Amino acid sequence: MSESPDQPAAPARSRRGVPPALAAVVALLVGAGGAAGGLYLAGWREVPEQSYNVMVILKQEATPEQKAAVKAVLEKLPTPTGLHLATRAEAYAEAKQAYAGVDSDAVDALTEESMPESYRVTTSSRDFDCAPLKPLTSLQGISKLSIVRPNTADSPGAQIIC
Repeated sequence: MSESPDQPAAPARSRRGVPPALAAVVALLVGAGGAAGGLYLAGWREVPEQSYNVMVILKQEATPEQKAAVKAVLEKLPTPTGLHLATRAEAYAEAKQAYAGVDSDAVDALTEESMPESYRVTTSSRDFDCAPLKPLTSLQGISKLSIVRPNTADSPGAQIIC
């Protein structure tokens, strides 16, 4: 039987598909999941917190007010732990231990009175922000600022310059 031009064509079947908005959401989620998985497999990870050792070496003539100002700044670092003012005696004992066995006139000339006091503190964060230490630049009783990220199994140590 052949169709004659007078006969109407059979009605087209209605397609029941996924609504376009739902398809777009599913595609977005699949794409985001794929991208995140790709980044993970490529080695992207959340940056872990690092530990930083901060040492502020004071001048010999630093006043009690200047020492208090330095301490106040260091207390504002993120998660400060072990804030300590190392005395001249402690610095001298550390120097004697560090240079034990070294035969040098400079080492022999070290005395407790010649050693500086220093504040020491450890702080932790994903990366070191120098902004909290900015007030130290205007203080007169500071000889040197040292910030060190110690060696770990995951990364080598580093000197941080602010």
